[in-house]
Amino acid sequence: MMKKQNASDGQILKGLLDTLVLDVLSNEPDYGFGIRQQLQLRLGEDAGLVKEATLYPLLHRLEARGLLDSYREPGSRGSPRKYYRLTTDGEAFLAGRIVEWRRIAALLERTVLRSGSEPSREDEK
Repeated sequence: MMKKQNASDGQILKGLLDTLVLDVLSNEPDYGFGIRQQLQLRLGEDAGLVKEATLYPLLHRLEARGLLDSYREPGSRGSPRKYYRLTTDGEAFLAGRIVEWRRIAALLERTVLRSGSEPSREDEK
């Protein structure tokens, strides 16, 4: 049975997607479709979380915040592709986000996900 996503899940995933996109671009510049493919590889069975309607506004928002820079290069079919790369501010932001996610993961491991913990009845709904 598929678990229904609630509003708080969406907020958590939104913050995680920002970090994932920045991490993909920390390796090398890429264009939208290439970024989406990399995210799908990383997310595996959760790849459906990244839709075009989600990715492109996210890229524009990160660029507007100065975390990404963009440039155009000819595509294989002649039309130019918009490539994105991390800025220095983007690199610093990503490093800070990784520290935050590690802290959150450690907190969850010490508490909610601790070994031997039984799911509550609320988790089963």
